[in-house]
Parts: sequence; structure tokens; C-alpha cells
Amino acid sequence: MAKEDFKIQAWMEQLRRMREMQYAYHKKFFNGLYFFLVLVIGCLLWDSPLSLALAPFLVISAGTQSCFYLHFVDFARLHARHLETRLNKVLGKGTLVGSEIEDTYFYPIDAPKIGGFVPFAPFRFFSFFTLHWVLLWVGLAGFALWRLLPAMGACGRDYLVLVALWGGLNVVYLAWFFFRRQALSFMDKHLHKAVSNG
Repeated sequence: MAKEDFKIQAWMEQLRRMREMQYAYHKKFFNGLYFFLVLVIGCLLWDSPLSLALAPFLVISAGTQSCFYLHFVDFARLHARHLETRLNKVLGKGTLVGSEIEDTYFYPIDAPKIGGFVPFAPFRFFSFFTLHWVLLWVGLAGFALWRLLPAMGACGRDYLVLVALWGGLNVVYLAWFFFRRQALSFMDKHLHKAVSNG
């Protein structure tokens, strides 16, 4: 087998693995959303002080876990884009266009974002979908707090501070991490270097 054919075969295998990884983490993302949704609704239906106190923390965990899965999807998309670039140099420009279609249809992989919300493109469906789930989660957490706080008396304020601090810490970190794109930028530079070396 010629060296060029071997390279094409290796890149195609890597591309297949990245697309499988994308699919696997999309699936984990949705399974995670539904799992946390069932847990939170179960806590609300149970309607005990403990279950209601747990609900806002489950909501925060659901958001952070969803961003974790999205981070892996972005990794797979970025790697797939570089593999398609390499393959298109050999097979002809426009042979593989999956990454271009994803940038157009979902969200540009290079765009700064907060989780799945792209501030510079708030009306894209992916941003709307993210906002939809954020509002749903905030509504469920708000309902739990509305039911819980009257029963907590004076310690309700301390509990609210704890929830606000934990939620705020998660939101600030995720916004900082996704918006500045350091991990994706580092990987992008590494892959560009690999492409230029061979």
C-alpha cells in the first residue's frame, strides 16, 4: 500500500472515530438531560423539605453536566474538521463538507459561546434550544424554592445564599471556560501544526 493511501485510510479511520464520539456524546447529553429532568420532577412530586432542597442543586448539576458533554462534542467536531481539511487536500476540495455543514446548521465551532448559547447568534436554533432548557431548569428550581423557603424560616436565607453561590460559581466558570475557548484554541493550534507538518 502506498504511503498516501495509508495516510488516507488512517485519516478516514480517525474521522469515523470522531463522528462516533460526537454521536456518543450527543446521546449522553440527551440521556443526561432526561435523567436529571426525571430526578428534579421526582423531587418536586415527593415534596419533602429534603427533596425540595436537593432540586436546585440537581438543576445546577444538570447544566454543568450538559456543558461537559458539549465540550466533548466540540472536541470531536474540531478534530473532524481538521481531518476533513487533510482529506480534502488529497481527495479534492469539497469532497468532505460535514464540518462546514455543522458550522452553518448548528453553530460555528469557532464562535465564543456559553455552553450551547452563542451570544453573537442568539436566534440560531441551537442558542434557542439552550435558552429553552436553561429557562425550564430555572423555572423548576424556582418552583422548588417557592415551595421550600416558607417552611425554612430564618435559615432559608442562608440556604438561598448557598444555592446562589454554587450556581453563580458554576455559571461564571462555564461562561469563562466556553467564551474564551482556551482548550479548543490550544487544540486547534496543535492540529494546524500537525497538518502543516505532514
